[in-house]
Amino acid sequence: MSWDAPTMLALGLIGFLALLVTLITSLLKQLPELVAAWRSLATRGAGCACGAAEGEDADAGRE
Repeated sequence: MSWDAPTMLALGLIGFLALLVTLITSLLKQLPELVAAWRSLATRGAGCACGAAEGEDADAGRE
């Protein structure tokens, strides 16, 4: 029996799990900033440049 395949499988799984934990950790660290950015976009009308989010008529400049 050769130990090459099980060893490579174990190393691959450990590497994959380490990558997954790193990605989840970085996402959780950035979560407050992402939520703040999402709320900022929502309060500004999702970045609409048409002026409708500020109570102006969206079709006012299209004449």
